[in-house]
Amino acid sequence: MARTYRVRGIPLEWDADRLRAFLEAENNSPANTPLVGSLAHEIHRRSQTATISFPSGSELPNRQVRLPASNSLSRPQFITIDDDFLGITTLYMPPSQHHRVDVIALSGLGGHAFGSFKERGGDHMWIRDALPYDLTVGNAESSGIGRVMIYGYDSAVKNSNSFQNLEDLAICFHNSLLALIDVTDSTIGKPIIFVAHSLGGLILKQMLILLSKSEGDGHSRFLKSIYGIAFFGVPHDGMDITSLIPMATDNPNRPLVESLSRINPQIIPMLRRDFHHTLGEKNDSEVIYFYETRESPTAQEDAEGEWRMNGPNAVLVTKASATHGRYWEDGPDHICAIDRTHSDMVKFGPQDHEYDKVLQRLLGVVRRALLAPQRRARNPHANTHMQAGE
Repeated sequence: MARTYRVRGIPLEWDADRLRAFLEAENNSPANTPLVGSLAHEIHRRSQTATISFPSGSELPNRQVRLPASNSLSRPQFITIDDDFLGITTLYMPPSQHHRVDVIALSGLGGHAFGSFKERGGDHMWIRDALPYDLTVGNAESSGIGRVMIYGYDSAVKNSNSFQNLEDLAICFHNSLLALIDVTDSTIGKPIIFVAHSLGGLILKQMLILLSKSEGDGHSRFLKSIYGIAFFGVPHDGMDITSLIPMATDNPNRPLVESLSRINPQIIPMLRRDFHHTLGEKNDSEVIYFYETRESPTAQEDAEGEWRMNGPNAVLVTKASATHGRYWEDGPDHICAIDRTHSDMVKFGPQDHEYDKVLQRLLGVVRRALLAPQRRARNPHANTHMQAGE
C-alpha cells in the first residue's frame, strides 16, 4: 500500500505530465515515476492541487520548492508537498458546464482527511477514485457533476498538546470554507452536500449552528446552499470513550474526548437541540444517517507503551446515537446500516456492495438537491432559521 501525498501550488497551466516530470526531477529518480491520482483547481482558484503516490513505495519528504519566476515582478510561486492533508483539498473538479453540486467530506476523531476514506490494506479511496465519476444525473450525462473536496484537521488523541474544543474545530472549519462563501454574490450557490464521519459530523453541526447565528449576508446565502448531509457513525447522543481516556491521559485534549461521552454528556444535547432547525424545516434539506453494525476493536497499550487497536471489541456508536436526528427523518428513507466497524464504515474498495448502498443514497440526495431551488422559488419563506431554544 503506497503512501499518498498532496502537492499544492501547482500552476494552473500544468497538466499531469508536466507535474510528473517536475516530481521526477525533484526526486532525482526518473525511473520512479509517480502516479497522479487527482489534479484539480483549488477553491481559491490561484493554483491546482494533486494527490500522488509512488508504485515502488518510495517516500517523499515534506518540502517546499520555489519555482523559477517568469520576471522580477512576478509573485513568488511555491510547490508544497505534504502528507497531512490539513484544510480543504479538492480531489475532483468537473468541467464548468457540468459542475452542479459541491461535496465536502470530513473524517472523524484521530482520523486523516484522505486515509480515513481509503480501503483497508489497499490504495482505493472512494471519495477520489469512485464518487466523482458516479455522481451523474440522467442517462445523457457521462461526466460527474460534483466538485469533490475533503477537509482535514488535527484531532489526534495520543500525545496531543492541543486544547481545542468542538467550537474551536468548527470555527477553523468555517474559516477554511470562506473561499466558498462569496460575499459579493447575491445569488444562492450550487447545492452543497456534506459527508461526515464520527467527530466530523459534530464539527459540521457546530459550524452550521454558528453560521445560522451569523448576520452576514454571505453566510446566510451559504447556509441556504447546503441541502444534504450524510452522517456516518456520528455520535449525536454520545459514544463509548472508555478506551480513549487512557490514551488522552491528562493531556490538554482530554476535555474534547470527554465531551463525546454518552455518559452525562453536556455539549452534545445542546448541539442536537440547536441543530434541529438550522437547515430549515422538512423539505428544505435532507439528512441521511448511516450506522455501524459490527463491534470495533478498542485501543490498548502494549508492553512497549504503544497504543494499538487490538483491545476488547465494543460498540463505539450505537444505532440509537447514530440515528438520533430530526424527528421527520427517523424512517428507512433516511436511516441505513453499514455492516462494518466504526472506522471501516467509511472505507470502501472497488465494487464494494456497501459503497453501492451509500452511492444510491447520495445520488437521491443530489437529485433532490437540484430540485430544491425550484421549491424555494415557489416558497420564498422556506429555510427561515429558528434561534436556539425556540
